[in-house]
Amino acid sequence: MLSAGSDRRSNRSRKHRGSPDISLIARDREFAVILEHIAERKSLHIYGEGGTGKSALLDQVYDFLKTRGTPIPIYCRSSRTLRSILLQMALFLLSHFSYLESVDKFKRVKEIQCGSDIKKLSIRALRNVVFSYISLADFCVILDHLEYVTPKINGFLTTLYEKAPVITSSKQSWELSDYSFRGRLDYCLYLIPKLRLDHLRKKDALVLMEILCDNLNIDYSTKRRMFDEVFHISKGNPRAISRIFETARRPEYLRDNRLNLKLIMIDSKIEDIA
Repeated sequence: MLSAGSDRRSNRSRKHRGSPDISLIARDREFAVILEHIAERKSLHIYGEGGTGKSALLDQVYDFLKTRGTPIPIYCRSSRTLRSILLQMALFLLSHFSYLESVDKFKRVKEIQCGSDIKKLSIRALRNVVFSYISLADFCVILDHLEYVTPKINGFLTTLYEKAPVITSSKQSWELSDYSFRGRLDYCLYLIPKLRLDHLRKKDALVLMEILCDNLNIDYSTKRRMFDEVFHISKGNPRAISRIFETARRPEYLRDNRLNLKLIMIDSKIEDIA
């Protein structure tokens, strides 16, 4: 198992979809590890608690591969069911090859030229189309949010690993020691190399907080103590830190240049319950 959380050499924030992507702070090494596996045509499974930045990291990998042009990334942002994975992949292959051919159980060939025809195909037909075309070019498959691995997805992944490098992501580790998955995965899925995303170390979390706090009018003398409290509350989780500072922009939480963290946390818990 690879754990890249212990070696972070630099801090990074970038613009993504119009706003700073704070989830990429201190993820340079993880980014490099993923690209290394793809270059060597090796598959990799990324795991970590919610909010550690798995999706943001996969977005970054996808953007990089699109810019470079090879391998060609096929990105499934929602991978909860086998049909959703197959549909997303087949639609991408259709856009790449202009048309696809589907062969039914009677060996009849049907030419597919539009997405509506793809959506009418059965899971069996979609699977055959994907496996027929995935080997015709240098593809890399990225599957995010693969939380619910059913027996059907098991079999699909087992074959897919033989045809292209596959980068998967979920909260579960897919290790034999992960009791929630024991007996539910094909053995080859347990053997896939793993990359764990940890919470941010304190020094990296402080960099993130400085970025998020930049536009807030907070008294400098109280800032360090506030940062320590935020780190203690969030445990270094990037999403939790971001949520606290997004909430802090509301005027009712900032009085006399001081942030009312207790009120923020109480209201956040109420919102979660609601």
